[in-house]
Amino acid sequence: MAKAIASYRQVFRLIFVIFFLFLTGDAFYRWDGFSYYATFSEFLPAVALVSILWSGVAAFLALAVWAAGSLVEWLCRRTGWKVRMEHLLIFISVFVVMGAAFWAGKLLIWQRIPTTPQLKQIVFLSVTTISLFLTWMLRSKTAALQERITPLVWLFGIWVIISVPLVAWQTWGKQADTANAASREISGPSDTDSSRPNIILVVFDTLTAQDMSVYGYERPTTPFISEWAKTAALFTKAEASSSHTPPTVASLMTGKRVWTHQTYHTKGSWPVRSDTESLPKELRKNGYYNMAFIANPVASVEGFGLADSFEVAPLYTEFSKPVYLFGRKFGIVDIFLYKLFGNAVRAHDWILKEDFILGKLADVFISEYSNFSETIVPPDKVFSMFSGVIDKNPPEPFFAWLHVLPPHDPYLPPEPYMGMLDSSGEFRTYKRQLKAPMHGYKTEDQAGVDILRARYDEFIRYCDKQFEDFILQMKKRNKLKNTVIIFTSDHGESFEHNYRAHGGPHLYEQLTHIPLIIKKPGQSKGKIIDHLVEQEDIAPTILDLADIPVPAWMEGRSLVPLMKGGTLPSTPIFSMYFQKNRSLGHQITKGSIAVWEGDYKLIYYLEKGRSLLFNLKEDPDELNNLFEKEPERGERLLSLIRENLKKANAKISSE
Repeated sequence: MAKAIASYRQVFRLIFVIFFLFLTGDAFYRWDGFSYYATFSEFLPAVALVSILWSGVAAFLALAVWAAGSLVEWLCRRTGWKVRMEHLLIFISVFVVMGAAFWAGKLLIWQRIPTTPQLKQIVFLSVTTISLFLTWMLRSKTAALQERITPLVWLFGIWVIISVPLVAWQTWGKQADTANAASREISGPSDTDSSRPNIILVVFDTLTAQDMSVYGYERPTTPFISEWAKTAALFTKAEASSSHTPPTVASLMTGKRVWTHQTYHTKGSWPVRSDTESLPKELRKNGYYNMAFIANPVASVEGFGLADSFEVAPLYTEFSKPVYLFGRKFGIVDIFLYKLFGNAVRAHDWILKEDFILGKLADVFISEYSNFSETIVPPDKVFSMFSGVIDKNPPEPFFAWLHVLPPHDPYLPPEPYMGMLDSSGEFRTYKRQLKAPMHGYKTEDQAGVDILRARYDEFIRYCDKQFEDFILQMKKRNKLKNTVIIFTSDHGESFEHNYRAHGGPHLYEQLTHIPLIIKKPGQSKGKIIDHLVEQEDIAPTILDLADIPVPAWMEGRSLVPLMKGGTLPSTPIFSMYFQKNRSLGHQITKGSIAVWEGDYKLIYYLEKGRSLLFNLKEDPDELNNLFEKEPERGERLLSLIRENLKKANAKISSE
């Protein structure tokens, strides 16, 4: 027994050191990413948490290696071979080091060499042969090796011990403080005014107005919304603040432009001053009962520092199931970690990130064996949870933010919607869509992308029906008599310009043109509003509808005057993509910015210095660049971008 324990200790020491060497290198690598949007005080708890998690994995893996090694040692004794556990440990160590060296060499030196199956076999055989040779050479050095790694084990062990209270304080201590602060605010005096309307903000993720029949699209994707909008205010020229979720949601919740709230990244920082300057904060101060039902994890109220402003806000895991989503693994382990640690410790899923070891293995497994063919997070999950809260008669007036995931990819509408607009058998499963053309695709791939667009359009048709069911449920509950419904999206989805999906530097209309439909209580007449508006206008419009003064720090304008038949001065509006920049006080030097003025739109790529000028009235598909043909207009719009960017950078530097 004592010999077995000593043998296990040897295995554990070695694996523990190997894991922490990987962890140390990965921590340095990730600090570069963290430094784009977070502080060292946020980075340190993340490293601490991952250290604890990896220690558990090391202990489990050591047990598995020890058991396998003991079996091999026993078999070798039976055959007369003099192979001991120490030899196996040396072989494993050398094999891991050599494998890491080849992998690093591939990344740093041989990036352009294609990774063929033959090359993989050659590398594997080479690493195995070298490892066997070095094991034979070092077979008598095991004692010295154990002595040298013991100090490292103690060093890393001390760090793990320190990590436990650090993670505990960062996670449960801060969560408790937040909960206490929230309960104190809730129990305080309220300025509730039942004459103010309830407001429901419905956000369909990744829904472009370009593919909605209510906006003139040729396919019948939104029959119910088209009918519903006949007695609502329909904004035909609403533009998103960016091309992906974090910056656009930050603009929705603050009424600020991206270069002001400085939320650029998927795992990004909170919007600047979101603890004091946000839409839900203003609503709550004026007596609104706030609820958020968010199915997209990158739009969570915790992730935006808004949790204190919502009385009801279930975690996204209440809506989701284990899936591979948004290029990340939201699996069983990930959901467990999220529920346990929440957003208090950033990057809780580091252990399963796709650019680390277990993430790579998970990616291989999912690519080979996953075959999802059903909607991952149906809209009715969000709508039903909200209806369940409504049935409990929450205080009024209330503000409810319902953020549903579809039609975000994968585009998997259920029957009878799948195949409704394209009868081909292509791209009907998740596994197949994972292999579809993505981002910068080749022109010859356009036919496949067109089929994907049909699946996306079928998904929109399904969403239209889900929204119809939601409105009917609200009518049955008699909740529309004093309720404003705002229908919109965070951003669009591209299937043109050799770019599929969203989140990149392009700011074409498929990515920025979003639906915006506002229906007031008892409204019986519709109004089509062709005025250019921006996403930042939604927050001040909500406050105006609630008869709450719009604070000066909001950059958007209330659209209520337009809804009443009035006018607003025409001003240029902007959209921007800044994911390559560091946030938190760093100046903006990379990315792209679009500006609209009248029928014209200019897209400017900062690094390339390239400008695209379009007349959207004559060229709605943005195929003809007029920058050289109309230089005076192009230069004037370009100067608007440069002047406003200069002001934004000056403000960032002064904060």
